[in-house]
Amino acid sequence: MKTKMNFLANMKKQIMAIAIIAFSGATFAQVNNIPWYQSKDAASRGAWGADTRAEASTKWEYRDYMRATATAVFKSQIQGNKIKTGTLRDGLTNYFGKHKFGDDVRFLDQPIAGFCTGFLIAPDLLVTAGHCITDQERLLSTVWIFDYTSDVQFDLAGKYITVPESNQYQGIEILDRQLSENGEYDYAIIRLNRKVTGRKPYKFRTGGAVKFDQIIAMIGSPGGLPLKLADSAHVTNNETYATSFLTDLDAFHGNSGGPVFNMLGFIEGILVRGPGWDYHLDETTDEIKQDVFYDLYNLLGMQAKQGNGVHRITFTNDNLLAYGVYRNLEVAIENNDLAEFKEWTMYSWIWKKQFDGRDNLIAVAAKNYRADMLDVILSTEGIDINAKDKFNTPLLTILAQYNQGAAITKAKSAMGDALDLNVRDANGETALMVAAKNGNLDAVNALIAAGADLKATNYAGKTARSLAKSAKQKAISKVLKKAEKAKK
Repeated sequence: MKTKMNFLANMKKQIMAIAIIAFSGATFAQVNNIPWYQSKDAASRGAWGADTRAEASTKWEYRDYMRATATAVFKSQIQGNKIKTGTLRDGLTNYFGKHKFGDDVRFLDQPIAGFCTGFLIAPDLLVTAGHCITDQERLLSTVWIFDYTSDVQFDLAGKYITVPESNQYQGIEILDRQLSENGEYDYAIIRLNRKVTGRKPYKFRTGGAVKFDQIIAMIGSPGGLPLKLADSAHVTNNETYATSFLTDLDAFHGNSGGPVFNMLGFIEGILVRGPGWDYHLDETTDEIKQDVFYDLYNLLGMQAKQGNGVHRITFTNDNLLAYGVYRNLEVAIENNDLAEFKEWTMYSWIWKKQFDGRDNLIAVAAKNYRADMLDVILSTEGIDINAKDKFNTPLLTILAQYNQGAAITKAKSAMGDALDLNVRDANGETALMVAAKNGNLDAVNALIAAGADLKATNYAGKTARSLAKSAKQKAISKVLKKAEKAKK
């Protein structure tokens, strides 16, 4: 006979009670209110069929995904690069008051430092479950650590793991969060205190829906353990719920907030719930055993009634997902990382997206002198150079100001007569005037070839040539004079 030992009534005797253990002469405050045990509907889990979890660090084909996955720990656990924790054996022994374990209980002597999982969708944007980050207080009391794998340095005697401070990040702002009582919504998108470097954020679905029977995988910290990969799983119910779907992933407490992705590496959703409790006491054998469920999907090949639930990524915040795409491209431009930039150009709709207070990506590329990236952007069908940047400056003016002659030529080729060559900035100056007075010969030649008005004047009645002459741009003044004569 199996019993759940009245989990809700004894919630505060949970696994992380070991967190009061001191190390290196330092004593830490007790960790309370562990989220994974606060809500049965939001946090319960279990394995389906054989437990297929594997060490994420051994799966090199998933290396980029592993490195973009973070584990949540409480700030009170941390002192410098040391994070206090015991083992899964310690936690289960303390919780159940027993020390005998069934053969199916795995990873007993690994640390259980974490309480939730999260993943990067941009260098400073992280997604997790809404029940993991409940409010601003929880946000500020949580630290997100990267590279928490089975290779982590673990001092068993001292009860701590060592994580470089460079791999520790703090959430500073909840950009959006929803957690509904009926489980319909359960997600949070947060901003980190700094960009995560050297890691490739996950790409994610922005439209359509995952298919029934699709193969999926997940990386996370089950029970607070170092990152584990669960793959060879399927979408087992894609019909019953609008905002989520069911899977036969082997998920446990601590996997909450973790990335569920397809075999192309695109995020399909966020792991948020399930039907089990991870472990139970088998009164027949007096052993602690792992919860296991019959995988009816595999047996019957039909839509399952139960499973580990995944919140669809497309039912989070559309604008923030778009901003995630923008942010990846913006950082790639700033870092002059053409390979990363090209990867994110698959979201071709982003060039037409404007965010309040943010530069158009054409402006970002121009201001960083990224001619090769501008060429990629301007090759997109339907691109509009008649748009303006966050300061209301025409994009054509910015291209002229930063001497992007090839981009101007490309823009003219792409837009034809629809390109407003004589659009004026706040000073009443055209792009040709701006290029002329700044000595930007490439831009001047490109604008002349495109058909810019040589006779146009600014508010002071000055033409591009007179502005070049006043700025002592003699070479450009000669080019403009020659072009004027050719027009006669």
